[in-house]
Formats: sequence, C-alpha cells, structure tokens
Amino acid sequence: MNKFHFFGLLLLFLALLSNCTNQNSDIGLGFMDQVGTDYTDTITVTAYSVLEDTINTTNLSGNMVGQIQDPVFGSLTASIYSQIAMSADNVNFGTNPVIDSCIFTLQLAGYYGDTNSRIGIRVHQLTEPLSKGTNYYQNSTLSYDPTPLNYSLTDYAIRPSQEVVVDTAIFSPHIRIRLSQAFGQYLLNNQWQLNYNLASFLKGLYITAVSHTGSTGYMILTSMTSSLSGITIYYHNADHNSLRYRLGCRSEGIRFNNYTHNYEISASPAFQQEVLAGDQTVGASTLFVQGTGGVKTRISFPYLKDSFKELGNRVVINKAELVIKDLSPEEVYLLHPVGLTIQGIKNDGSISYLPDDEYYTSSSYFGGTYNADKHEYRFRVTQYVQQLVSGTGDLSESVNLVVRGSGVRANRLIFGGTGLSDDQRIRLEISYTKY
Repeated sequence: MNKFHFFGLLLLFLALLSNCTNQNSDIGLGFMDQVGTDYTDTITVTAYSVLEDTINTTNLSGNMVGQIQDPVFGSLTASIYSQIAMSADNVNFGTNPVIDSCIFTLQLAGYYGDTNSRIGIRVHQLTEPLSKGTNYYQNSTLSYDPTPLNYSLTDYAIRPSQEVVVDTAIFSPHIRIRLSQAFGQYLLNNQWQLNYNLASFLKGLYITAVSHTGSTGYMILTSMTSSLSGITIYYHNADHNSLRYRLGCRSEGIRFNNYTHNYEISASPAFQQEVLAGDQTVGASTLFVQGTGGVKTRISFPYLKDSFKELGNRVVINKAELVIKDLSPEEVYLLHPVGLTIQGIKNDGSISYLPDDEYYTSSSYFGGTYNADKHEYRFRVTQYVQQLVSGTGDLSESVNLVVRGSGVRANRLIFGGTGLSDDQRIRLEISYTKY
C-alpha cells in the first residue's frame, strides 16, 4: 500500500470518528451496512451452561404462577408473594355485614405450556410481612399459614383468549378462585383493622401451584396490579343486598416471584452432565438457557485479541455478529424464547451492558430476536469486539447468554455448541478492514 492510499484511508476513518457525538452509541453504527474487505467466522468460541445465580424478581411487570414438567429441564413451580391493599380508604360494611362469597381473581397477561392441563392453584395468607426496600429473588421465601384459603381444592383450567362473563358484564380473560366463607366473614368482621392496621392485619397472600394434570402443565403470567386481580368480597348487611368491596395490589405495593426448579429429574444425560455435574466439555455439542432464574450460558472469546495482534491498531471492525442456532426439538407446548440477551462481564467480575446493547443503541440494532425461518438468534456486537481487539474498555472476553425478561419468562432453549458443523454451531462472524 502506498503512503497516499494509507493516509487517505486513515483520514476517512478519523472523519467518521469525529462525527460521533456519543462513543458508546455511535461507534460501529456507521458501519452497519458496510461489507469489510476481510471476513472470518473461525474465531475460537468456548461455551458452557450453568445454573443461574440469582435474579431480582421484586415488583416486575408481571408475576407467574403454575407448574411445568419439562423432559430436559425437569420441573418448575412458580409462586407469587404479594401485598394486598384497600381499593378505597375508610370502608364501611354497614350494620351486621354477612358474607355471600369471596372471590380471588388473577388477570391473564400470557401463558406458557399446555392450556388443556389443569393446575391446582392454592391461596394462603402470609404470616410474615413483605418489607419495603428489600430485594427479593427467585429463591426468596416468606412464612405463610399452611391451610389454604380456597373454598375447595379445585384444579383450574385457563382459556387465554376467552372473555369471562360475570353478572352479564364481560371481562378480559382471568382465573376466578373462590375463597372460604370463613375468610370472607373474617374480613367483614374486622373493618377497623382493614381501615387502620391493614399491613399488620393482612400481611399479604402466597399464591402457588401444587399439582397439574397432563404431561406438561402450564404457567400463567398475571398482572397483579390490574383492576381485575385481587379479592372481591360479595356481601349484604341489615340495610342492603348485593354489596361488594375489593382489595387489590397497588403498583406501589410489594410483590415478587419464587421459582422452584427440580433439575434432578431431567431425562437428558447431556443436561445432567453439563449443567449439574459441571462438565464443560459438553458445551462442544449442546448448550442450554432457561428463564425464571434457571440456566445461563457463559460464552468466551479467549483468543480474539491475539487473532488481530499482528495488525496492531490497524483494523476496523465493520460488523460482528454472534450467532445462536436453535436445536430444540419441535415442541407443541415448550416453545423457544422470543428473545435472548447478552450480559457483559467486566474485568472485576461485575455484570454490565455491552456497548452494543439496546440500552445504548436500539433493539433493531442489537438483535437477539428469534428468526423462525433460519431457526436462529443473531446479536450485533461490533463495538464490543472492536474494544476487545483494541484493548479498550473494561469488559472481559466473556459474556452471559440469558433469556430476555427472565424474571417473567419460563421459556427455554437448547442450542448448538462450539464443536458442531458450521450451520449449527455457535459462532462469531466478523467483517473487518485492514489499513
């Protein structure tokens, strides 16, 4: 290369950099559609799947309850702990209030699994309060009264697309669980406690699943803060019939999810060997991720910087994409995640965003959404790779692959390991320019 050609390319590169107003959001974006003069997809990738540590499930956008039986990932039970609040201050039940019925409702916001199954959902009264300012995780628990509040121990079916008619009124899909008459009367008899001592009198509810019919079961995503979720007391008093009062969960109230996994009953030897026994060599063939604080995959690029070492700083990464190939068997109910995401790992071990993450760029740029035609997920990691090659930034050469929205997603994925054929393996595709 003659010196004029070299300086021309250098000036072009510097001009592009000078137009960036935010290094985190702009580097690499200008090269989004540019094809590099060189290409590689043979950068060494190492990967293995492990159990997730902990995820914070406090006051997420939704809450899940249900039970799933998965041939690969074992069993999963989701439970909800939630405060209950008054729908209005200073309730007055009138003279001699008498319970007619007490109904607990959960609005459906989504589901996972077999809706032909029936789930044994139980509602309990908490004996330990939820604490404001406390972070609760997927394995957090609180004490509760072991006797369920249910009127009868019924298994419940769901109809996610079917509206519910109540007294000629039409409501969006939800589950209706009748609670005991004694509990309803207990609330009516304690009007003063409800008005002035609610947090101590009614510490909250524990909603859990104890059984399921069919081979799979189901998990429902609920909206606890919806006006359709909560306890409705139907009653009459000495003066009026057909009265009602509602207790719900306000948006500022505290709630969290608990997820209980039993991986020991997995029917997959590869899963048992890799995830439970810690055999990282299995990652050459099969890898796993699961929501609900279940399983993540650690991915590393140990020789990436060395691969470009001879070029020094004379390389521009035009595009870098991490490709994840779905190998999950075709399932009727246990569907793959709609989206995955990548967690950056700093050199000190803490978790951080990648510079390409949608937090800094956009979801359309970063990617991670399932491509049904190609059965794959792609992430654009151009800026991250440029930093590794250049030796800048504070991110290590390792990342975590997790289910996007893991706290409210039960989906799981089986995907290709590092040692499979080109069309199935996890790989890093890089287009770059030398100058």
